[in-house]
Amino acid sequence: MDVKPVPAFYCCYLLRSTVRHSSLYVGSSPNPARRLAQHNGRVQGGAVRTSRASLRPWEMACIVAGFPSNIAALQFEWAWQNAHLTRHINPTERISFATTRTKTSAQTRKTTRRPGRPRTSLIDKLSNLHLLLRVPYFSKWPLEVRFFSEDVYRSWATWCGRVDSYIRPSIKVYFDPAQTVPQEQDFTSAQPVPRRRKADLIGKGGVEGVDPTYARFHGVFEKSQFLLDEGDNQRCSVCDESIDIHKHLFIICHTDDCQDICHVTCLADTSLKRAESALVVPETARCPSCGHDHKWVELMQQVTLRTRGIKEVQNLLGKRGKSTAAAAAEILETESENDDEQENGEGVLTLQDAVDDEPGLSGEEQEDNLSVASVASTDSLISLTPNVLGDADNSTQPGKLEIVIEDSEDDR
Repeated sequence: MDVKPVPAFYCCYLLRSTVRHSSLYVGSSPNPARRLAQHNGRVQGGAVRTSRASLRPWEMACIVAGFPSNIAALQFEWAWQNAHLTRHINPTERISFATTRTKTSAQTRKTTRRPGRPRTSLIDKLSNLHLLLRVPYFSKWPLEVRFFSEDVYRSWATWCGRVDSYIRPSIKVYFDPAQTVPQEQDFTSAQPVPRRRKADLIGKGGVEGVDPTYARFHGVFEKSQFLLDEGDNQRCSVCDESIDIHKHLFIICHTDDCQDICHVTCLADTSLKRAESALVVPETARCPSCGHDHKWVELMQQVTLRTRGIKEVQNLLGKRGKSTAAAAAEILETESENDDEQENGEGVLTLQDAVDDEPGLSGEEQEDNLSVASVASTDSLISLTPNVLGDADNSTQPGKLEIVIEDSEDDR
C-alpha cells in the first residue's frame, strides 16, 4: 500500500453557470483553477454534466478547503450534494428533503416510483453548507470557506443573519476576490495562463490565486537540511530528550528565523493542555521558542512530507532562489495530468457508498464505521510511529469493492 503525505491542498467547490444562475454543480479537486478550466472545456477533462455549451462558462462561486485528504473532501462533497440523505444532519434540522419521481409506462400502464433529489437553488446550497459546517462531525475539521463571487457572498451573509446558530469561530469564512484581472481572459479566470502569469496571480485572490502546491514548505525543508546535518545531537525543546531523526517523528518550526525542533507527541500534548480542549488533536500549536502559532494540519503536512513524500521534497529543494509564488507556478506547470481521473469523485468509490450498502447495522453504527474508515483512510492527523506504519503491510487485506464511475452531482 502506497501511503502518501497529507495533500498540499484539497477542496470542495460550488460551480454556477454564468449563463443560467440556477444551474449549480458541487465537486471536489486538489487544483480548483485547473478544474474550472476543465469544466469550461479549455483543458481536457471535466464532467459530463457541465459539458453543455449552453451553460458555459461556469464560475467557481466558493470553495471549502482544509481537508486532510481526498477521501475527507469526498465525504463532505457527498454530504453537500445529498443533504436530504446524509446522516450527518439531524432529521429535525434537515432543510432539504427527498422527493419521489413517478413514471407511467405507455404500454403496460404500470406506474413506478423512484426516489429523487430535491431541486435546489443557490440559497439551498448555501444553507446546507452552513448546516454542514455546524454539525459535530465536520465542525471539528480545520476548514475554511472562500467566496469568489460577490453576490454569492452577499447571499451567504444574508442567510447567516437569518439563522440563530453560528459556525465555530475557528472555521474562517471570507470574501477572496481576484485583485488583478487576468489578461486576455474572461472573468471566470478559467483560461490556462503561462507560468510567469501564474506566479503573478498566486496569492492575489480569486481561483487563480489559490496555491495548491507544497511550495509554502520550501523554506522549512531548506532550513531542515542544515538542522538535520548535526545528526542525533538534536534535542526536543519540550521534553529535552534527544531526537533520533531516523526513528522519531518530529516537527521543525515554520518560522523562518526559528530553529526549534520537538517531538510530535510532546508538542501535541502541550498544545491540548494550553487550549484545555477535549479534541484528540490540537487545532493550532505554539512554538516553545518563538511563540508563534501554527496550524496543526500544516505541521502534519511537514511531518508526512518528510516521512512519505521523498519525491515532493526533492522537487521543492530543486527550486532554490525562487519565491514561493514562482516555485508554485513552476510546480503547477510541470505537474502530471494523471490526477484528473481522481478528481471530483469520478472513478472513486466514496466511503458513504461503501457504508450504505453494509447490511445489519443501525444508522449510528454505520456513522461510526464511516468515521473510523475516514481516520484509517485519510492518514489521520495523529501521526503513527514508523513501526506501526510498517506493520500495516502484514495485515489481512479486505476484498475489493466494485467501483461505479459516475458524475458526482446532477446539473440543476
